[in-house]
Amino acid sequence: MVLQVLYDRLLPLVATPPKTDATEVGALRDTSRSLILRDLTEKVVAYRSNNPDPTGTSPTENDFATVSLEIFGPDGEPLGRTEGAGRMLYRQPGDGHFVAYFGEEITLRDGNVIRAGGLVDDARLTAGEHATFPAVVVGGPLRGAIGFRQFRPLVKESHSTYESSIVVYKK
Repeated sequence: MVLQVLYDRLLPLVATPPKTDATEVGALRDTSRSLILRDLTEKVVAYRSNNPDPTGTSPTENDFATVSLEIFGPDGEPLGRTEGAGRMLYRQPGDGHFVAYFGEEITLRDGNVIRAGGLVDDARLTAGEHATFPAVVVGGPLRGAIGFRQFRPLVKESHSTYESSIVVYKK
């Protein structure tokens, strides 16, 4: 209980983005305080699920899957790897879409380790929309940086290749 109260009070102080005129924003001119990776390609190298349908078109509330992907830059150069898991949580009453939690740890070759996770509308992701989650650098040169992680399947039928972005900065 005490830890939850501390968490609830400290998280807004740490995670709330600064106002545009704050001194922290001016410090972002120093490019060593941020990491902006866009137009990434991620390729599945391992996938395990209790649902035999890898396309994501027949989810159930009991689905749980783990996935490993290799991450490549726009030039095709390997940048790192991500290990994650997804778990269906419930079906929305209004549209019947399943909502899942997906969490992952991204290990980049530059030494940064990023934890990302959040809720995703599984039907929208399967249809090709982006999923966007909070991301925090938990290890490496940018430890403490916050931002977001975004991805979407490039090939809807197989979910074997994704387009993604990672944007984090240190206040």
